[in-house]
Amino acid sequence: MANGGASVSLVPRVFVDDPGAVEAGLVQLQGSLVHRLSRVLRLRRGDHLEVIHEGQLHVVELMRVGRDAAEAEIVSSRPLADDPPPRIELCPSLIRPQRFDLLVEKATELGASEIRPVRATRSLTHGKGNERLGRWKRLITEASEQCRREQRPPIQEPMEILELLSEPRLPGTLRVMASALEPEHTIPDAAAHVHDLVAVQILIGPEGGFSAEEAKAALAAGWEPVTLGPRPLRAETAGMVALAVVQTALALRALPQVAPPASLGRPG
Repeated sequence: MANGGASVSLVPRVFVDDPGAVEAGLVQLQGSLVHRLSRVLRLRRGDHLEVIHEGQLHVVELMRVGRDAAEAEIVSSRPLADDPPPRIELCPSLIRPQRFDLLVEKATELGASEIRPVRATRSLTHGKGNERLGRWKRLITEASEQCRREQRPPIQEPMEILELLSEPRLPGTLRVMASALEPEHTIPDAAAHVHDLVAVQILIGPEGGFSAEEAKAALAAGWEPVTLGPRPLRAETAGMVALAVVQTALALRALPQVAPPASLGRPG
């Protein structure tokens, strides 16, 4: 795992969605998950694992690892921790499937609280995108395990962009939309005007940009155009950059404000 520092061995973490997987202090693991644990991660009897199941994080010890099934004993359990506020909603326009898949994966790693795909006029995609929902959820699960998230961000079926833009803005919500027509106004600029920040919504257009009608509707609904830098970005890159900038802006807001040093008088 690349974390910019020394290599640290972490206990693998997995999500288990089978309602009957945990019972009487034991966890039953099945199917492709067992193959990954035994063949890819090389886990054996006595190794430890973190299992997230129905709102609980269980540290377990593997007792038996077979070809298609494994059993583990729960060592300790605790409730899942909530993601720190504010909520970050990414609202990306549908683009070509492989590129959108990449965006879903990286948005999960970058801390999006929810992903709400939208169909824009210039979206380049076959079908309505609903048929890919199952794949997106699998990508989110895999990315959440890799970056050790406790809460998987929900992803919704794609909605029409004008439907999204018709939603009222709730108090404490910052709405930003990536726009090449806004060369100076940045995400930190926009965030500076929202003091009690509850949620951040990020709207990303398709490769061809928003139509004039969509841009007008977004402005009317309180979405602020912001720049993501001097270079045009692919839609999936724009989504990743916007999330990274939002996370950085939030981290800077959380730092204690230090008063500048008093100017020293000229020595006599």
